[in-house]
Amino acid sequence: MKRRRLGPTLFDPTPPKVYLFDTSAWLNIESRPNKENIWALVSRLVDEGRICTCHEVIPELRDDPVYERRIKPMEKTLLAGSPNSSDIPFLQRVGRITHDHPSMSKATSAKTPADPFVVALAQAEGYTVVADESKKRPSRKIPGVCAKLKIPCITLKQFIKDEVK
Repeated sequence: MKRRRLGPTLFDPTPPKVYLFDTSAWLNIESRPNKENIWALVSRLVDEGRICTCHEVIPELRDDPVYERRIKPMEKTLLAGSPNSSDIPFLQRVGRITHDHPSMSKATSAKTPADPFVVALAQAEGYTVVADESKKRPSRKIPGVCAKLKIPCITLKQFIKDEVK
């Protein structure tokens, strides 16, 4: 599995956050009035290794015009994890999440296969998830599952607030 952890800088003993974007966060950038500034921020943080997404998110984005224009050019840089992972502990983690939160989505279903992979990757690597999913039915959504597993999960709005200082 490709790791993205950054070591502490010379003057800052705390490593910077690495953000794992879910499909909902990628798609919601385009609806923001300051989208060009946000895309510039995202591009810079991708180059710094501070934003990533898992392989399973990409198929959910391919039918949207934002993929071709914005995400595809940086796809190789921002991918984390393995497309055909043979990392048994990681796959077991995905299986546990799918088992413990069956209404979220099945890792093998065509519906939303990325969700358990997003949560598992964030849990394994210590990433902060960025997801703009509804708070309705929290057991089915990434933020609700992350809260139960004590994985940091923020909205796109919070991500922007945290990174634009």
